[in-house]
Amino acid sequence: MLESVKNIFRKNKLKKYASDVPTGFIPLSAMSVVNVIVDVEEPGFDALRQDILAWGRTQNFKLNIYFIDFRRLGKEELLLTSIQTTILKKDLDWVETPDVAKVSALINEPSDLLISMIDNGDYPIDFLCKCAKARFKVGRKGYEGHVFDMVITGNETAELRSDSHKIFAAMKEFLAKVM
Repeated sequence: MLESVKNIFRKNKLKKYASDVPTGFIPLSAMSVVNVIVDVEEPGFDALRQDILAWGRTQNFKLNIYFIDFRRLGKEELLLTSIQTTILKKDLDWVETPDVAKVSALINEPSDLLISMIDNGDYPIDFLCKCAKARFKVGRKGYEGHVFDMVITGNETAELRSDSHKIFAAMKEFLAKVM
């Protein structure tokens, strides 16, 4: 019962914030603002973050990285990323919508490219991807409603499926070929 009620409120939130920006393939040379969503629990997270930052610098992008961190941190543990760009479990409302103030740049400001490095279909990620005002969207998992213009999933084996480094490399390679 509660899940049905949540779904009604989720649909209303999505209706309210959903992007109306037409999306499609655009060349890398026409991009200047790129938003990336990364899960800090992803294996090889630090290397992936460094790879994304290096790619952004070489392409001269204004790069915004948003981090998803739903871990339970102990008293002695520290957050791995900036609190301003990290969506924590406590930043979700009761229907699991991220705090709109925290992600306002992602869902209110236009960008050229959105890359989601998250390979699950959980509602917070679904909300961010559907509401981002990007002209071209690339992801690792397809969502209901065909949110992404391109989806790169990796192999079905568990060890390769979660290799975000190789998937990001494939994304970069494909983006470089789109003219």
